[in-house]
Amino acid sequence: AKCGSCCLRDIEAKLHLFCGCGVALIIIALVVILAIHARLLITNNLSRFTQTKKSITAETVLLEDLGVFKLPSGLQEPPHMSDLDPNVLIEVGRKDIDAVHSEALIHIGAWIFVTDADGLFLLIQRGPELVTCPNAWGIVGEHTTPDEEPIETAKRGISEELGDDLLDEIKSIQNLTETPQYLVFDWGHRVDRQLTYIWHAQLGKRHEDLHLVLDDEVANHKWLDMDKLKKQLRKEINGTHEVFCVPTETEYYVNMINTTKLPPER
Repeated sequence: AKCGSCCLRDIEAKLHLFCGCGVALIIIALVVILAIHARLLITNNLSRFTQTKKSITAETVLLEDLGVFKLPSGLQEPPHMSDLDPNVLIEVGRKDIDAVHSEALIHIGAWIFVTDADGLFLLIQRGPELVTCPNAWGIVGEHTTPDEEPIETAKRGISEELGDDLLDEIKSIQNLTETPQYLVFDWGHRVDRQLTYIWHAQLGKRHEDLHLVLDDEVANHKWLDMDKLKKQLRKEINGTHEVFCVPTETEYYVNMINTTKLPPER
C-alpha cells in the first residue's frame, strides 16, 4: 500500500512537472509568434515607408525637372508660331511645372503627330481632370527635361502616353520645321511659353494591328484621315478649344505632313 501511494505521488509530481513545462512551452511559443508578427509588421511598414519615400522623391524630381530660359537682352519676344533658334536662349534654372506656367517662363517641349501605315492620324482625348483643355482632343505632347535631347523627348512622349510597345513600331520620325517653334498660349489662369519641336512619327503598321497602352491622363483615342481631321479642326477655329485643344496651330503644322501610305509589311 505504501509503495502504491508513493508511486501515485511520484506520478502526480511528474504530471505537475509535465503540465508546468507544457504551459511554459506554450507561453514561449506564443511569445515567439508575437515577436515574429511584430517583426513582420515593422518590416512591412518600413517597406511601405521606403516605397512612399521613393515615390515622393521621384515625383518631386519630376516636378522640379523642367529647365527655364530667358531671351537675351535686346531681343524682343518673338510672335506666336515663329521660328526661334534654341541656341539664343539663356538657361536661368529649374522650376516645377506649375511655377513655369504661372510665371509664364520659357521652357522646351515637343508636339508629336503620329500616323499609322495607312496615313491615319492618331488623336487623343485629354482627361477631364487636366487643368488645360479638359476633355478636348489633341495630339501627343511632352515637356523636355534638362539634358534631354529633343528626339528623346518625342520618344518619351510616345512611350508615356501611348505605351512602350509603340516605340518599336516607329518607321520614321522627323522634324516638320527646320527650327523649333515659339508658341505662346494664354489660357487665362496661366500662360504657356514653349519652344516646341514639331515631330511626325510614322508607324509601320495599321492602327488595327497596334497595341496601345494609354496613359491615365488620356481618356480616349481615335484615328482620322487627313480630310476628316481638317474638318474637325475647322469647326473649332473659333477659339473655344472645347472639342480640339489648339485647332489653328494643329492645322497649320498638319499641312506640312505628307501622309504617304506605306506598303504592307512582309
